[in-house]
Amino acid sequence: GILHGAKTGHLVVHCNSKVMIIDFNVNQPKTYSFCIDENMCNLKVKGEDGNFNYELGVNENLNSAKHQLKRTEDRKFMYQKIGSLVAAISILVFVALILQSFQ
Repeated sequence: GILHGAKTGHLVVHCNSKVMIIDFNVNQPKTYSFCIDENMCNLKVKGEDGNFNYELGVNENLNSAKHQLKRTEDRKFMYQKIGSLVAAISILVFVALILQSFQ
C-alpha cells in the first residue's frame, strides 16, 4: 500500500504490514528501490502539486547471485521439460512402429 499526504507530501510505502519506505515532503517526481522477498522493486512517483501517479515494477535485469541462480534453475527446468517431451514422442513412435510391424 501507498499513503501519500496531499498537503504534507509525506510518503509511506508498506507491504504485509511492514513499512518499506518513509519519506517526507515528496512533492516532486522521485524513484525508490526496495526488496520484496528476493525481488528488487522500483517505485516511481510521478507528478506535482498533489496530483501524483505511481508506477511499481520489478527489476528483472538485476545481476545478483540469487537471480543468476534462479535463471540457472529456470533453464534446467526448461531442459527437463524438453527432454521429457522428446522421450514421450520417442516412446510413441517406437510403439507405433512395433504395432505396425505386427500387422
